[in-house]
Formats: sequence, structure tokens, C-alpha cells
Amino acid sequence: MGKSVFKPIITALLIFSVCTSVSCNDNNALSGTAQAGTDASGAETTENSGEFYVFDPLPAISDIEGFNLIGYTRGSDGGIGAWSTIDFYSDGTIDEVINDSVYNRNEQLKTKYGFNVSQIVSQTDQYQQAIASIKTGDDAFNVIVANGQVSAALGQGGYLVNLKEVPYLTLEGPWWDQHANEQLSIAGKLYFTTGDLSISANDATWICAYNKVVHKEQNIENLYQIVRDNKWTIDKVQEINKSISSDLNDDGKRDQNDKYGYVYEPFNNYALFYSLGQSITKKNKDDIPELSIYSPASVDVFEIIRGISDDKVNYYINWSTGCTSIIKDNRALMTSTTLYTIRANYKTWEQDFGILPMPKLTEDQPYVDVVSTATSGSLYSIPVSNNNLELTGYALESFCRQSKNTLRVAYYDLAITHRTMRDVESAEMMDIILANRYTTINDFLNNN
Repeated sequence: MGKSVFKPIITALLIFSVCTSVSCNDNNALSGTAQAGTDASGAETTENSGEFYVFDPLPAISDIEGFNLIGYTRGSDGGIGAWSTIDFYSDGTIDEVINDSVYNRNEQLKTKYGFNVSQIVSQTDQYQQAIASIKTGDDAFNVIVANGQVSAALGQGGYLVNLKEVPYLTLEGPWWDQHANEQLSIAGKLYFTTGDLSISANDATWICAYNKVVHKEQNIENLYQIVRDNKWTIDKVQEINKSISSDLNDDGKRDQNDKYGYVYEPFNNYALFYSLGQSITKKNKDDIPELSIYSPASVDVFEIIRGISDDKVNYYINWSTGCTSIIKDNRALMTSTTLYTIRANYKTWEQDFGILPMPKLTEDQPYVDVVSTATSGSLYSIPVSNNNLELTGYALESFCRQSKNTLRVAYYDLAITHRTMRDVESAEMMDIILANRYTTINDFLNNN
């Protein structure tokens, strides 16, 4: 992947940062068939546990027996242990839904196809370690699981294979993320993507969460119905928030000890830019990103975001720990965060909460929820040092297909909608959010 493809949008990324201040095409059963069935543990699925897909397996090939699908995965490098890879490999069951689903999926693959799954975990600089290994040609791993910045830097340096040319990868299949495939391609080539083989991109999806205690205290209208009626706009959010904020200790200052309608992390400015209908780049007819941030509509959205950032009375900006403590103490109605925060933290809260998509600009626009993959969510790629693309493609395709009825079920239906969220409406909102994700390539192409 030549560096020239990336250069035109790097300057735009820097400007935006300042402004916000914060193949072989096997087509067997491409669509799959959604049916009632069993989940990853073998239990029957319920009407609220999602769809169970039935699709034809890949045609058997003799060489796959004994093959080892080796992932170069993320450890706690950079101190961001929250985004370590937990969905590629497990060495046994521990009565934890995600871990056990990963283990069961890999065992099913070994039984069905005869190949093994293992991983090499990066503990320091994954980018530099990957380059060192690829340059030696030692073929230590055949798949890379990395964040967006590492993936893009490897692609820009020419270290990754175009996934569209890998035998057996059926990228148009419903087990691959079609949003990511479309949004992460450049010039018709795709060097990294995601799908049901990973929970990480789902975890990195930006959403709103609201505190039902504060919602009830303030006698606020049904937020779920506002979303259903397509009236969940930024104007509606601001209208609601301005009726909540107060100086609790009457000290004349607005800080972490007061009450707010909306508390959020700095990245919310970026997520809002997209949810309000704008983007830094748009693809031209040749699938090349071109700058789109200088339009009158983008300027108008910038001003909306700037107004929110400057409003210290109704909004409070902090990192996730600061925001979640205010929500937990029932001193804010809502926050913007990732689904990871919901899955990992909010389920321990005593008070009820719900989730909502990010607000939009006007009622006639679709909801858009950005996937934060720059340093958070992970993407899959294949290094150019791979000396057997055919077996890797076969194994990775099977890995992704098998994940649709195992890991996807465990994440979506058990870890999120059943165990963490506390009402059926939040599960409904989850459907809206995941159906309208936007995996932007722009926020991690300024790595080098």
C-alpha cells in the first residue's frame, strides 16, 4: 500500500484535532439463514437472544489438517489493558461467557476442519515488533490483530496483504463486517477489517448511556420513544440537558461536584461530528478519500460542537473515570462512551441505566455511531511474510464463520443484552446502534 494514498488526508486530521480541542471467491451460503438454534454453550436460543445462522461449510481441503492459525495479538502494551485481545484464543473454560465461547469456537474448528488456533501476545510496541518479524520473513504469525493506528501504519509501509486477493476469504459474507469493508477500503483494496470473529470493534462503538434514577427524578419523557420517533437530535439533547444542571454546593463554580445533564469524554467531539452527519473525508468514484470538512454544513456542525465544549454549565468534560463517577453518584443524566464501558463497568452499578444511539442533527438523517479503532478497537490483517495464503485464508474464513454462532452470540446476546442491559428497550437500541456503525479510517491515518 503506497504512502501516497494516505498523505492527502493527514493534514485534515491534524486540523480537525485542533478545531475540536479535545481472491478465490467461494460463494457458499453467502447470506446464511437465520433460524432458531443453540448458543455457544449448546443451550436453545430464546426470542431475545438473536439469530442463529445456518450456512454451508467451506469445501474440505486435505492440507488444512494440522495447520496452525497463529494470531499476533494485543497485550497490555501502552498501558491500555482494556483493549487487550480476549477474543482470539483461550486455553480453557473458566465459566466466563466470552472466554468460554472463544475456547469452544476454537475446539469446534479443530474438530470440524483439523486446524489449530494459537497466539503470540505483544507486550510492548506491537508495530515495531511486527515489522521486525515481517522483515526477517520468519513467518512467526500469519494473522495480525492490532488497533487502527498500528494496522494503518503497517499497511502504509507495505507490510500487509490485500485481503481481497486472499484465497477463500469471502468478505461479502454476513460474518464479515460490511460497514468496515466499505469504509476501510482505499482504491478498491482492503488491508484490514473486522467481523464476527472479534468483539473489539463492537466494544469500541460510541454510544450514549443514561441514568434512569436521574431520568425519573427529573420527570423526563421516554428517551427510547424519542429515538424510535427519529427525534433524538442534538437540539433535543440540549433542550433536556439545560433543565437538569445545577450548582449543588452553591459555591459559584462548576466542577466535578455539581450536577449536569451531559458528561462526556473529549473523543465525544469527534463522535458527534460524525453522528451529526459530517465526515472528514468522503470517497470519490475511485474509492479514494477526499477532504470534505470545509463545506458549509461541516462549519455549522463545528460551531455546534464548539458551543457544547464551551458550555461549562450544562456539560462536563473529563475522561471515562471522571464521567462514570458522576453518573454513578446520580449527578448526571447521560454520558457518551463506548460499549466496552457498558460491558465492563456499568453492569456493577446498582442504579438502572439504558443505552441510546448518538444524537443526530435533523430528524430526517440516519443515526450514526462511530467505531473508535484508532487505539481502542482491533482490526484483522495478514502480513506479507505469510508463506501460505491459501491455508491462512481458509482457516481465517472458517474462523470468522464459526464465530457468528459462537462469539457473536456470547457478546451480543449474553454479555450485553441479557447480563448488562436491564430492559428490552436497551436491546432494541443496541440493534439500532450496531446497524448504523461507522468505522472511519480517518482517525488513525496520521500515525506516521
